[in-house]
Amino acid sequence: MWGGTTTRTQLERSISSLYAVHKVPEAPTTSRIEAGNDPTRRLSFEREKEIASHLAFLSATSDDTRKVMAVCIEEHNDGEGITIRLASNSGDLSVVRDGFMRIGEVLEIAARRANSETQDIESLLRQVIVLDIDRILSRLRSRHMSTLKTTGKTALITQLNNAINDRTVKSTAILTSKSQHLQDLFTELEGIPDIGTSPSLAHRIIYEIVTQIHALISTTKLDLLLSDSKLEPPSLKSHIPLALGKLGRYHYAASSLVRAARSKKYHQFRTVLVEPFSIDMPPALDKAIKVHAEIQLLFFYEAHANLPRPRIICASKSACYLCNLFFKFHGVFQVPRSHGKLYTQWILPDWLAIPPSRHAELGDITAQLNKALKTRLQKRTNGHPFPYESVISVPRDWTPSTTSKVSSVASTSTIRPQSPCHPSALSQLQRDPLTPPQTPLARIPSSTSPPLPLSAVESARTPRRTRHVSITSSQLPYSQLINAETPPLCLHLNNPPLSLEFDFSHASPCQLQLLRGEEREGESRDYRTIYIEDIPTAAEMDITCSRNGPRELKFQLQGGDRGGVCVAIVWGAL
Repeated sequence: MWGGTTTRTQLERSISSLYAVHKVPEAPTTSRIEAGNDPTRRLSFEREKEIASHLAFLSATSDDTRKVMAVCIEEHNDGEGITIRLASNSGDLSVVRDGFMRIGEVLEIAARRANSETQDIESLLRQVIVLDIDRILSRLRSRHMSTLKTTGKTALITQLNNAINDRTVKSTAILTSKSQHLQDLFTELEGIPDIGTSPSLAHRIIYEIVTQIHALISTTKLDLLLSDSKLEPPSLKSHIPLALGKLGRYHYAASSLVRAARSKKYHQFRTVLVEPFSIDMPPALDKAIKVHAEIQLLFFYEAHANLPRPRIICASKSACYLCNLFFKFHGVFQVPRSHGKLYTQWILPDWLAIPPSRHAELGDITAQLNKALKTRLQKRTNGHPFPYESVISVPRDWTPSTTSKVSSVASTSTIRPQSPCHPSALSQLQRDPLTPPQTPLARIPSSTSPPLPLSAVESARTPRRTRHVSITSSQLPYSQLINAETPPLCLHLNNPPLSLEFDFSHASPCQLQLLRGEEREGESRDYRTIYIEDIPTAAEMDITCSRNGPRELKFQLQGGDRGGVCVAIVWGAL
């Protein structure tokens, strides 16, 4: 039963008509919306997005493309807990529910800070491996989890080891040793006769493999290392770093969730509840028809208006064209990204549980959706190539194509200024998570140009420049004219403990100004305050240009109540 003037049959007909012409009506897109401050919420939007993204990644327990999970986190009104809501477009939710309940118990312990951070991360990662063992084995292409996607294909770690030892790859002794160690672990895993009868042994080996992969990709730019090689097939040069990045993310997700739970700023993980939700489908509908998981959660909150609403709903795959379109028209929730593909089996659920007061607006939204499909059908533009539906939802700074230098004393960040391209140009601030010591990473590239990777710790190439200029907080304020030939600048702070590295290799002419946070009297309105602990580890943080115009970027990095450092970048009129 629906409300509004658009019937289910009309919507199905519009979807089928568009599919006959454009199977991929839209190119992949990423949401670039920055949520405003909401005093009723404790979690920042970036933190909520990061947590939900990690949980959505962990919810994918198999490589069955027909089973897509959606996850959101709901803050409790007292600020002392969260509810993790789950939905799936098909299949039983009990396995993921039980696994998330065990994960929630570990996070509740982490919130009490009874153990060390390292112990909490280890405990959580072990629970993640228990939950996701089938998916991890499939990603490894292990014989223990052979699927249609992996049958007959070379195991991932064997591909890595072969690539590292290829004569056209300029490897290092350390990297060769790490690769061989992974190969030895994988051989031990494959040698288990039946992991069903030896689960503890399998879990221990997989824990070591995931941990070692995370360590390897955090210190090596594999895509750069392999880029000039003669590997066959050439697709290995991109496949190996991407596949390893997805495996390393299990460790990364566990680390990030534990750090969020242990944060003194947030108390939400003191109580963690897990609630699955599924929508009853009308029996008359074809079994192939699906209410996608993201839509199920959206309609859950339509039916339960009394509950606190999340701001973002994340799925184990990118949202489809129709989900993304419906979310845009609905306007209350966000999805991180869309792959732009159209599915003829997509449909909305019945509205029986929806309060009648909401029927009119939902009817209008459905009518807008139907109209948008007809409008897209009338356009003569071509469709788009079939996209990847699953992406590794981690910041560019952490993927195998990048790495960061580790400081044992302070957090380390890298900032790269580039000229804004238009008045609404945005800058991005990201944080790079590594195993302890934690290594945040801040970047400021233009919204249209991807940032260059950081220097590899074990790169086979020689960096273009090695000279750095170092200053300390005692030398602030500091000002310098910048261009692409300016040597990197290192700023070391004690309060808060932080090291900033400014990389100017792609900078257009600009002026950099640095001053201590407490010295910005009279200019407080011009600077956006960014708390270091709020910099997300699984998403990008947008920083808009100054109110004074699109040629200025000003922000203050602050730790707790400490002044930190103010950064101003000005283009033109130098």
